[in-house]
Amino acid sequence: MSPDRPSPDRAPHLLALDVDGVLLDPQRGGRGPWQAAFSERFGVDARLLDSTLFAAPWADVITGRRPVESALTAAFEALRWDIGVEDALQCWFEEDFVVDPAVLGAATTWSGLGVPLALVSNQEPRRARFLHERLAPLLPLRGTAFSGDLGAVKSDADFYARAERHLGLAPRTSVVFLDDTAANVQTSTRHGWTGIHFTRDGDWRRQVASALDEARNGG
Repeated sequence: MSPDRPSPDRAPHLLALDVDGVLLDPQRGGRGPWQAAFSERFGVDARLLDSTLFAAPWADVITGRRPVESALTAAFEALRWDIGVEDALQCWFEEDFVVDPAVLGAATTWSGLGVPLALVSNQEPRRARFLHERLAPLLPLRGTAFSGDLGAVKSDADFYARAERHLGLAPRTSVVFLDDTAANVQTSTRHGWTGIHFTRDGDWRRQVASALDEARNGG
């Protein structure tokens, strides 16, 4: 058995995967972030959204307290951009959806060995639904736990208990969690999950396989 493949005879409880930066490649295979395509299509500098949409309003958007359409409309008004909100969202979501083939392949292999999969990610409700619709045909998902549904983000200590309840996990369920933000990994680990920091050039396959084997053994 390869060291990056868990043993197939015992099933772990759950493998939780982050979306942006893990399942999705933020550099889109070397083409740069989605903002580059957005800027080109609409003739604006999408980086300016960092100080409008992705500043103060985003805390309410990402936790489901404010619709993204409302926040985006206000951002466009502040920037004096004459861009339709629906066209902007379609461009953003479509251009940002570039699946990392290595992660998808590894997750597919683990699922084939009996590993239940879930998406655990900071996502506002509208993009969360888009991502679920696009990723569900690619991976057999047991469920999703998105910040817009939970009212908390992954840096919040209570996010993980809420995620467990949302996913319907039994008490003391072992969860292996792959995320590209070290602070989220640390917070999840303090909660009791096995957090693994994902970097594309790192040894994440072996680390996940080892953690899944430990979870199978009740370690």
